[in-house]
Amino acid sequence: MSEYQYYEFRAIDKVLTKKQKETISSLSSRAHITSQKASFIYNYGSFSGNIEKLMEECFDIMLYITNWGTTRLMFCIPLPLIDIEKIKNICISDEINYWISKTKKNVILDLNFCNEEQERWIEGEGWLDELIDLRAELIKGDYRILYLAWLKAAEQALDFDEIDEDTLEPMIPFGLKKLSKAQDTYIELIGLNKTLIKVAAKQSKNKNQVINMKKWITKLSKKEQQDFLYRLSLEERNLSVILNKRLHALKEQEEGCEEEKIIKRRSISLLINLTKNLDDKKQKKELEKIEFKRQNKLNDLAARKDKVWKEIYILIAERNTLSYDKAVKLLMNLHELAEYKNELLLFKESIDKITNTYSNRPALLRIMRSFKLIE
Repeated sequence: MSEYQYYEFRAIDKVLTKKQKETISSLSSRAHITSQKASFIYNYGSFSGNIEKLMEECFDIMLYITNWGTTRLMFCIPLPLIDIEKIKNICISDEINYWISKTKKNVILDLNFCNEEQERWIEGEGWLDELIDLRAELIKGDYRILYLAWLKAAEQALDFDEIDEDTLEPMIPFGLKKLSKAQDTYIELIGLNKTLIKVAAKQSKNKNQVINMKKWITKLSKKEQQDFLYRLSLEERNLSVILNKRLHALKEQEEGCEEEKIIKRRSISLLINLTKNLDDKKQKKELEKIEFKRQNKLNDLAARKDKVWKEIYILIAERNTLSYDKAVKLLMNLHELAEYKNELLLFKESIDKITNTYSNRPALLRIMRSFKLIE
């Protein structure tokens, strides 16, 4: 199997300059570039460009996918629009990293996972379209994607004894019970255990996003109010996000942080054990459901057993391979019924009768041997 690597970069808050497009084009003959996008596909060899540098200087989001299980998602976010402390709290292993750009203006967030046991070939095209809203969510203060990444990283780190089993989860975000479409897509991409998410979400509350903005705007100083108005006149990008962050910060200063009042944090080992217990219960219920259906099927077959034996002999009498196949499949059903009813000796007598009666039908006997009805 040939290897597969897919890189896709997007610029959201800006467009690429002519010089930037020329520089990126020079990195690879496989480049597909527009004013806000660059993508590369490799079946042999690798991308020669500096991903980290491109993210600092040109792009706002990047996705890298390989056929051996690597999925890397990177964001470039203006420093005033992200809470560095919340990023620090989720950096539990090498899979999650961040750094501040050389210009000190942006934060680069790097979520880099590898699942070498994945059994599916994932094509890269189209995924970033479904994931791109994650950046806007982070900018607006929705850090659920960081918590989900922490769950994946912590589970893997515990498997490799890289963290202690008593390691506590970060602050549990609001809204884990109902994720966004982009968050659901990311879960699918990295193969995060959905039962683990369900367990983690049990202590996640629904957030009331509505606050009395007028009340908190009046608490800003005159100077700060005028500053926001001046920046609004300059059409500063994301200014509404910055203002809302400032108003929420004022509210938390006066009333306390709603998130911190709510929940006792759990250890990763507790989350995983609860997940295992829930998975075991689900599996048990599924097995019970399957067995219930099987028993109903066999009880129905038992009521029709005589008719089925007659049908088998009619099919054999037709003397063609298709009819033999149908007859043997019915015999296999009756064999399962004989095991269920503890009547295997009686069933063997019936099989012996068929082999003796139709010993001159090699095609029939061959099919019966292939299903191990006879030796």
